[in-house]
Amino acid sequence: MPAQAEDELIVADQKGQQKALLEAAGAAKDLPYHIRWVEFEAAAPLLQALGARAVDTGIAGDGPFLFAWGSGLPIKAAWVIPPRGAGSATAIVGAAGSPISSPANLSGKRIATGRGSVGHLLLLRLLAIGAIPAPAPHIVFLLPAQAKAALDTNRVDAWSTWEPYISLAVISGHGHIITDAAGLMPNNSFFVANTDALARKKLILADFYRRMTTAYNWGTRHQTDYSHILARQTGLPEDVAISVAQKLIAVPAPVTPDVIQAEKEVLDTYKSAGFITRKDDLSDAFEQNLTH
Repeated sequence: MPAQAEDELIVADQKGQQKALLEAAGAAKDLPYHIRWVEFEAAAPLLQALGARAVDTGIAGDGPFLFAWGSGLPIKAAWVIPPRGAGSATAIVGAAGSPISSPANLSGKRIATGRGSVGHLLLLRLLAIGAIPAPAPHIVFLLPAQAKAALDTNRVDAWSTWEPYISLAVISGHGHIITDAAGLMPNNSFFVANTDALARKKLILADFYRRMTTAYNWGTRHQTDYSHILARQTGLPEDVAISVAQKLIAVPAPVTPDVIQAEKEVLDTYKSAGFITRKDDLSDAFEQNLTH
C-alpha cells in the first residue's frame, strides 16, 4: 500500500474497544501509517467530531450514525459490523429492585438515553409499534455517565442504553434488563468516516478496515483472550468484558445494497418522529466503493 510513514489516521474509539481488539489480534503490526486514537464516551460526540474533521473514522451504531447524517453532517458509513447478539447489545435497563419488568410498564415514566443514540432509536421503535402505551414516557437526554447517575439515584425510572453499559449495570447488580432491541431494528454498527478523509485517505482507510476485519475475525475465535485485554486496557471488570465480547464480536464487511435497504427502517423511524428532515437519498449516506 503506497502510504508514507508520516501519514496518520485519527481513529475515534469508545471505551477503548477497537484499540484493544486491534492490538490483541496483532493486526496493527507493520503499519505503514500512524494511528492516533481518540476516546469518546458515546457515539453522538464521536460523530460530531467526525463531522468537524477532528477525527477521520470511528464506529457508531446505525441509529446515531443516521441521526447525525440526517442532521447534515458530511459523513458516510463505509463498513458494516452486523449484530452478533441478536439485538441484545441495546436494551432498556431498570434500577435494581424496580418493579418495571416490561415495555408496557414504561408508560409515563422518565427514561434516560442519549439523543440520537441506539437507545433513543429503541425507544422510538417501541413507541411506534405500540409496545409502550399512552401516556408516552418522558425521555431525558443524558450522556452515559449522567444517565447512570440518574438511574442510581432514582431521578429516572429506566435507562435505554448499549454495551458495555448494559453489562456494567446488570452484572454489578445495579440494574436489570426490561427489554432489548432483538427483532425491532437492524442493530448494525458501522465504521463511519467523514467525506474529507474518504477523499484524502481512501487507501489508508481501506487498509485500516481490512485490519479491523482481521482483528474481529480473531476476536470471534479468541473471545476470552480479547476480553482479558479489553478489561486491562479499559478498566472494565473481567466479567463485564467477557459479556461485552460475547455480544459485540462479529465480522465486519463492506456495505451492500441489502444493508442500505435494511437501514431504511431506521431512517423512517427518525423521520416519523420528526427528528430527521434531510431529503437526500439514503444511498448517499454510504460509501460502497472503498478499495480494500
